[in-house]
Amino acid sequence: MEVEEEFLQNAATMLRFAEEELKQFSTWTGKRSPYSRMAEEIKAKLLTAASDLKSLKKEYGRRPTNGSYGIGQPIVALTGSPTVE
Repeated sequence: MEVEEEFLQNAATMLRFAEEELKQFSTWTGKRSPYSRMAEEIKAKLLTAASDLKSLKKEYGRRPTNGSYGIGQPIVALTGSPTVE
């Protein structure tokens, strides 16, 4: 698994955990507490972030197969020669 794919997987996992933690928070504080509305707003933002992350993962899956972008590319010095990492 490439580091970028691992990042996407870890980010999705963190979003799922955050949503579960907010559900637990809402259970502890009660639906009628003053915190409930804010917790629901955060949960909606997490769902949006999860959707955006899913789109990113899908788009990343469409990248050219002849190489990846970012970290996987060699660093090129100003001379145009690859540097030793």
